[in-house]
Amino acid sequence: MRRLFFALCSLIPFFVQAAPDPLATLHPGHPRLLFTDEQLAAALTAAKTDPLRASLHTRIISLAEAQLTTKPVEHVLVGPRLLDKSRTTLARVLTGAMAFRLTGDTRFAARAKLEMLTVAAFPDWNPSHFLDVAEMSTAVALGYDWLHAYLTPAERTTIRTALLEKGLALAPIAYAGGKPTDKRVSFVTAHHNWNQVCNGGLLTAALALADEEPALARTVINGARASLPLAMAAYAPDGAYPEGPGYWGYGTSYNVLALAVLESALGTDFDLGHAPAFNLTALYRLHIQSPMGLAFNYADGGAGLGAAPEYTWLALRYHQPTALTHSRALLATAIATKKADRESDRFFALHAVWFSSEIENRQSPIENPLDIRFHGPAQLALFRSAWNDPRALYLGFKAGGNGVNHSHLDLGSFVLDADGVRWAQDLGPDDYNLPTYFGAKRWTYFRLNNFSHNTLTPGTALQEPKAEAPIIAFASTPSRAYAVADLSAAYPISAKKFLRGVAFLDRARVLVQDEVTALSSNTPLTWRLVTDSKIKIIDAHHAELNQSGRTLRAEILEPASAQFTSAPATPPTSAEKSNKGTSILAATLLGRATVTDARLVILLSPVGDHWPAALPAPAINPLAQW
Repeated sequence: MRRLFFALCSLIPFFVQAAPDPLATLHPGHPRLLFTDEQLAAALTAAKTDPLRASLHTRIISLAEAQLTTKPVEHVLVGPRLLDKSRTTLARVLTGAMAFRLTGDTRFAARAKLEMLTVAAFPDWNPSHFLDVAEMSTAVALGYDWLHAYLTPAERTTIRTALLEKGLALAPIAYAGGKPTDKRVSFVTAHHNWNQVCNGGLLTAALALADEEPALARTVINGARASLPLAMAAYAPDGAYPEGPGYWGYGTSYNVLALAVLESALGTDFDLGHAPAFNLTALYRLHIQSPMGLAFNYADGGAGLGAAPEYTWLALRYHQPTALTHSRALLATAIATKKADRESDRFFALHAVWFSSEIENRQSPIENPLDIRFHGPAQLALFRSAWNDPRALYLGFKAGGNGVNHSHLDLGSFVLDADGVRWAQDLGPDDYNLPTYFGAKRWTYFRLNNFSHNTLTPGTALQEPKAEAPIIAFASTPSRAYAVADLSAAYPISAKKFLRGVAFLDRARVLVQDEVTALSSNTPLTWRLVTDSKIKIIDAHHAELNQSGRTLRAEILEPASAQFTSAPATPPTSAEKSNKGTSILAATLLGRATVTDARLVILLSPVGDHWPAALPAPAINPLAQW
């Protein structure tokens, strides 16, 4: 028996192979990350026949020119963060290095090098807030790779040492396996944007140094391969991002960067790009932007959306021609309006790497639906009256979970655009440096709780922070589309059941219908619409919103006892953003002494030459019959 055992053991090497070396296919030399010299030559050739690419190159060079006289960043924290300095460094290094590669002008390389040497001399990159380390590592690593031939041996040593000591020093601890005991690298087991940003930054640094620090590079590659899928699971089942479109841009840009640096340096992304629904998230980005160009900005994010190189990468990689055309149009607008002038657009130079050519945009676009529903932690229903019409009617409706990272208490909220005006808005985040913004006081802040969102509130109740509110019905036809959400878990003490439905009628108006069952005694209901418009209360049941020469009418269809009022959207404390110029149109239904049911129905109709002059009053049916 012993002889048989040892004989079988001797056969193990024939059946068990060691894991392949992830560096076996490492691209030799530099630059190896994202944009090789061969790809650069192809881009310069393409610019001769593609006016948009030529304009892009000109814009990058112009931005680099503007940076030549700026002072290098300083090691100054804002609150607990060095993050704005990391981002400024990334913008300057990427722009300068790209401009140098496009032109050969050493002024741009020298300015990017100055920024890298400056941050290399920092005492640290603030590892207590590891996003700062990740973004700084990205800047320095890409600069090191792209400018390698320009740097002297001594400068390379200085920059490489900084990457090792200030960027990659905690990587062995982070990727040791299991849940890390060092909180600074807790991103490894996170399921949100920190995971994507930190893994992307460390991968970029490790691959830049892979030929010089192969053991460390293997550790980071293998660790990121295990960690990144935890965050990529958030895109399931159909591409929506739980943290909102603002953080979609942040997390997804670094997720794409991680896959792209792996592919460029090693020729593979180890199948990470096949994560469920990651191939669909470009469609989420397409639908989450309204016809007038604003995002449905639920969670901690602003409404602005512009050109994004990761959007182009996704559309190219997963063959989404409509998204590709949209992304190219966004880039053309950004260049024409100089919206890339802000250093916050730190990845702008990557448009030259991931670019949608005219040939690619001649593909026949797939006809996208006017209405779409997204599942997952943030359940969404999005409706529009038309594509390619900046005056089209657009409605974004939010349900899902309040417990998602960066979420607000916004279940049942919506945004509404028509005539190129945002009539019902989401105010977005407040100052992250407010006391315990992400802690005990979070729901006391006006912009984060349901009192500042376009939803229904019983009395003064806050929504439950861990509530789950599913969309229980959705339908789309040419004349009528709708969604219904069950908000009962948001207010478990106030009533037995809360349902909210939104209906897109005739592609020209929106019906918002709330049904409350067994409402607690003497509990009023308040319906809110937050707007920058001037509000005119016509009578108890009719109001008019005016903005930019356009008009939206609001009408309470039932009950007769509800009435409109308006007030400034003023927060309770002076430390919060003042929301100057913003008001709330409220419809109030007073509480009754006995437990009762209630139905509140409000019609919102844009008025003017773009819309039907007269439409019949909509039928009011129970939500169960929609």
